[in-house]
Amino acid sequence: MAFAQPSLSAGRKDPVTGDPELARVRLFDELIERHGREIRLFLQRLCGNHHDAEELTQDVFVKAFRRLDGLRESAAARRWLYTIAVNHFNDWIKPLRRTALRPLGDMIEEDARFASTERPSAQAMADEFSRSLGGWILALPDRQRTVLLLHSTKGFDYLQIGEALGITVDAVKMSLFHAREKLRKKAERMLAP
Repeated sequence: MAFAQPSLSAGRKDPVTGDPELARVRLFDELIERHGREIRLFLQRLCGNHHDAEELTQDVFVKAFRRLDGLRESAAARRWLYTIAVNHFNDWIKPLRRTALRPLGDMIEEDARFASTERPSAQAMADEFSRSLGGWILALPDRQRTVLLLHSTKGFDYLQIGEALGITVDAVKMSLFHAREKLRKKAERMLAP
């Protein structure tokens, strides 16, 4: 018979005061110290701006504090925080995607057509492509965008991504394939003569 592993904060007491709540707060402070910047940068990459990323990061760590008893081992803390961050971002972006991101594809197509009518410098073309790529990534379906960013920018392997998102390794591979395929097609259209 297997027993559930106790939470990381269970049974902890502050070494000075013996207070379990103070030990919980110290554990939380340690999580922020170790992973706060990384989670903020990840969220900034997802949402595209610093201000929203700051707010999202605060929300993620508030949720993490409330769920601290769900953290079973310190080695899993990073993945656990990414799971909370991804889920929170997806909840935050849903209403925005319905309104703001729908015309994004049209704008990208228009920009690509406009760019093809002139002869910009190589640097200007690279800058434009980079901006367009960011927009294309934001316009990807939630799972594809998240899988792509976790794999490409954070170096998560398929298993880690699957565990963070609660999906199979095959689902991770398919999401990554579809995301890359969509980006490749958009890039080909933009760069076509």
